[in-house]
Amino acid sequence: MNSTPARKSRCRLLLFDLDGTLLDSRKRISPRNRRALADCRAAGILIGVATARSEPTAARYVAQVAPDVLISNSGALVRVRGEILYRHGFTREEAVTLVRAGVAEGRGITVDCDDTTYSNRVIDFFNEPGITYTDYSDFGQSALKICIEGSDTAFAEKTAARIDACSWLAFSDCDWFKFSKQGVSKGDALAHVASASGIGTDEMTAFGDDYVDTEMLAICGVGVAMANAPEAVRQAADVIIGSNDTDAIADYLEKNVLSTL
Repeated sequence: MNSTPARKSRCRLLLFDLDGTLLDSRKRISPRNRRALADCRAAGILIGVATARSEPTAARYVAQVAPDVLISNSGALVRVRGEILYRHGFTREEAVTLVRAGVAEGRGITVDCDDTTYSNRVIDFFNEPGITYTDYSDFGQSALKICIEGSDTAFAEKTAARIDACSWLAFSDCDWFKFSKQGVSKGDALAHVASASGIGTDEMTAFGDDYVDTEMLAICGVGVAMANAPEAVRQAADVIIGSNDTDAIADYLEKNVLSTL
């Protein structure tokens, strides 16, 4: 396991995925990991969160981190110091088309809107404040991201093809697909952050564990994969550390970031 990268430049921005990365299996940020983030901030390093969650469902974790950069909805919404920098999602008509495809087959569906995430299922691993339960019978809103239950890629391909410029990706830890507009990803969001902040992607270090993190890990100066990540995600990273149920993030930051300042 490689835990010491060949650093390309000084780290100026740290980016953390939430589920499976900064959050442990019980959806907590360990005290030691939290202290390490605070020490990095005190040293002048910006802190970012890059999550597939919507802002409402990520809110209680974001409040604990108070990030300078917030990438949510898998890159469809980007904020820098609280101000919206970038937003790109589905129109009302596109969102309704995707939702109807899921409803027609009796699948679980979540829809990320600005003020809430809608769901027609109570999902144990994602039963969070910020969710509004609905049967979608009267749904008619634009959306930033839509997830539909399933593992059959033929369904995902057929559903994405119903609208223009739609991409899909499977999650590694559950049988669901994520649908976004083409050009929306955590990796693409970094270009907007770099342009606004003046921080090059080679000065960013990203931590992640899922397929939606792969591009981000590959683009950043240092990509750090958790031990619990699938092999494809670990292959995209420069460094592999311990699992999200350990203080591996703090270990990495103390050894490879704070000690170099």
